[in-house]
Amino acid sequence: MWRKCWLIAMCFLWVAGSSAEMTRLKTAYGTDFDAYIVGPENAEIGILLAHDRWGLTEESRKWADRFAQQGFRVVVADLFDGRPVHSESMAKMVMAQTAPEWVQADIEGALDYLSKYQRKIAAMGWGYGAEHLYKIASRGEADFDALITFYALPPEDQQLLAGIDVPILGVFARRDRVLNFERVDDFQRLMLRLRKNLEVVSVNADAGFANPRNTTYQQAASNQAWFATEAFLKRHLIDE
Repeated sequence: MWRKCWLIAMCFLWVAGSSAEMTRLKTAYGTDFDAYIVGPENAEIGILLAHDRWGLTEESRKWADRFAQQGFRVVVADLFDGRPVHSESMAKMVMAQTAPEWVQADIEGALDYLSKYQRKIAAMGWGYGAEHLYKIASRGEADFDALITFYALPPEDQQLLAGIDVPILGVFARRDRVLNFERVDDFQRLMLRLRKNLEVVSVNADAGFANPRNTTYQQAASNQAWFATEAFLKRHLIDE
């Protein structure tokens, strides 16, 4: 019954006024970056999305819209400063030319924007974006309350992982040719030893299954990951 009432309330907030827009946000260094913002301004929970190697694409905006329809306030930061990515080779070049410290400054600027209005924040990233979120989380006292990562692992550094103090949902592809499941198992064992809150979901797909731009896209696996994400957010943010 409570769940039904919550969904009705969220739908009301969505109808009551939330428009999607591209805007400019600022970092702590005073620099600007583009961001796609959608969802009710007065939402209780905000979500920061960190895109993959394809940049801020229509697909990442669709994920933002999907969360917004659930009643969340969502920000997708453009970590590539507007540079378009049309091919795998271009993606590699753009990532190589993008300084990690500026990527993290953009992410933190987006988190700062959400923290002004939302009571709790979840950070979610795919691949490239997820790797940067791990780095921010490992500093301790991250500006978000839960972390969701798709096909990504943090550096194998026990001291670094010890700094993570938020619950994590790691979504992995069982046919990932880079992150084989031995590495995922090692990650799980290490996080268990460190007494960290880690949940792992594996889907029967290849890495990149959640993005239609990838040849490995798989709708069923993407839906499975979405349902796991919804359940994770409900457990750690909505029900509290």
